[in-house]
Amino acid sequence: MQLLVFFGFLFLNSLNSLPIPSSYVNNDYNKLLPFYLQQVHLINSTHSPSLIGQQLNQAYLDLLPVDRLLYTYYVNANISVEGIEPLGGWESPSSDIRGVFLAFYLQASAKAYLAYNNTHQLIKAQYLVEQLYRVQKNLDESGFLAAWPSEHLRKLEHLEKVWAPIYCYEKLLRGLSDMYTLTGLTLAGQMMNSMLDYLYTWMIFCSQTYSISHWHAMIFSTLGYEYGGISDFLYEQYGLTNDKRYFWMAQQFDNGKFLGALALNTDFLTGVHANSHVPPVIGSGRRYTITGEEQYRLILENFYSIVWNNHTYSTGGSNGGNGSIGFYQQERYSDSNLLSQTLWNNNQEFCVQYNMLKLIRMLIQWSGEIKYVNAYERIFVNSIWGTQDPSEPGHMLYSYPLGEGVSKPKSVGGGSTGYGSQFDSFWCCYTTAIDQWTKMSDSIYFYSNKNNILSIYINLFVASQLDWTEQKLSIQQITAFPRETTTNLTFITLLNQISMNIYLRVPSWIVSNQSWIEINNIRQTIDLIPSSYVHLPRINWRNNDRIVYNMNMKLSYEPINDNSKLVSILYGPIVLGGLINQAKILSNDINTIRKINRTSYESLLFETIALDGTIIQFLPLYEIINQTYTVYFPIH
Repeated sequence: MQLLVFFGFLFLNSLNSLPIPSSYVNNDYNKLLPFYLQQVHLINSTHSPSLIGQQLNQAYLDLLPVDRLLYTYYVNANISVEGIEPLGGWESPSSDIRGVFLAFYLQASAKAYLAYNNTHQLIKAQYLVEQLYRVQKNLDESGFLAAWPSEHLRKLEHLEKVWAPIYCYEKLLRGLSDMYTLTGLTLAGQMMNSMLDYLYTWMIFCSQTYSISHWHAMIFSTLGYEYGGISDFLYEQYGLTNDKRYFWMAQQFDNGKFLGALALNTDFLTGVHANSHVPPVIGSGRRYTITGEEQYRLILENFYSIVWNNHTYSTGGSNGGNGSIGFYQQERYSDSNLLSQTLWNNNQEFCVQYNMLKLIRMLIQWSGEIKYVNAYERIFVNSIWGTQDPSEPGHMLYSYPLGEGVSKPKSVGGGSTGYGSQFDSFWCCYTTAIDQWTKMSDSIYFYSNKNNILSIYINLFVASQLDWTEQKLSIQQITAFPRETTTNLTFITLLNQISMNIYLRVPSWIVSNQSWIEINNIRQTIDLIPSSYVHLPRINWRNNDRIVYNMNMKLSYEPINDNSKLVSILYGPIVLGGLINQAKILSNDINTIRKINRTSYESLLFETIALDGTIIQFLPLYEIINQTYTVYFPIH
């Protein structure tokens, strides 16, 4: 404990240190590199939860009126709102975090332009930026811009109760940054810089007026206070601009006590508010990518390891539910020794899984290790898919129930129940959802170019097309995964041939002796070792070359980490929900569960008979919309 306290003080005392020399900045810390959103597009297939969800999300963004999104910004700047109806929920005029959804709307619009060339959405976003510029000028506060008054920062200074002004400010900075860097809208960049100037001036004032301990009380005083990804954003700006102000500013949001404990690989997360703490860890990862300081990479690696091994359900979700076991669990990490007692109607807040994907993506880039890709997929297919009600756009979940006899319409989160509504929810999980569903083509493919040797890594099995214009190559992936076990990859090029290595991910769940790879209809003699990459025995590729990859999937039990006799049922990486109110005892023989053969146009379906004779049917969690289900079952 003394060592932990000492290490924490080292971090605390370093917060006001000078930036490292700019010559130390180096971005070459990645083994794998991601493709840009404009290079990868989702395409039609007989079954694609990613594309269906993306289209549903886009329909929601299309129906939202820009004047209603701007309402609280106009009010804050004394601009007339006559004839405009305010939005409800967390965007209502009385909410402390009003305006955040618009910030994410800008982020999603910029990505929609890249991911599927949505110029209509871009025009709406450009209009929003123009109106925000009008608001910023009317406020006339040295660059300050928000849907709430700058008095909220004064309240923060005086340690008065106020809901997350730094979090809100950072989200708008990020929205403007994306509009500038991803779409080239220079006005957005100018506005962002003005906002940063204001923030810098305010932070200098605070550093000259208050003690370090007072600043820490302002920013880090409670387990539940959220300051968002401000350190991540500021370190990124430092990397882009080499402006030392941004490095200093980012340092002030590095919580020494929290990060120091992680550097020592200490699991102290029990009761810690999950989504408040993932973004600062991502900030540490960003600092490493900019500076190469190994301790900041270690912080992120340790955090992932602790969360994944001690606090994660079979779905990849990692924050608890049940508040009846000694401390308030909702949105917080549970005690790893009590994980089986946290299964409830409010597990895994969407924002946490959104941020964990960002964190794991960093680990994939740094290390190229397959275990991180397996983890990414587990979250992607079980905690992202299935979070929208497909009956119409704009109905999304805050939390994902994992308990006994639960249902999504009765899930709890955001101060409400079930799926949110189009104009009266706007929870934080709505903001991250519109961003996540816009970028569903991200992280399917990675590449490397070491020593002028090109390599492509196929990580996710999602119907998509990679357009690598620089290499005069497209790769089309057709699959209805997980309803079918094959994916088909076709090369499209005008060149006589292209030389590159192709690496296919061999997932942890594959049945190796029943799986195979064909290249141009010739079965390959290749060992498919679970949790590895297989390097295809061909380097030169031509137009219309075709790879067929069959990954046989099997059913398996996965016990919760504190009770080996309480299990969830998986088909490959897909967690199944039993359509039953009560968790009946199942046979410990997984072979008693059978798959009912269906086509890729129908949902996967499984069936078993419990030990008491009850017949139970199972569906993938992501395909359950309104039915009552149970995730974990006792086995005997």
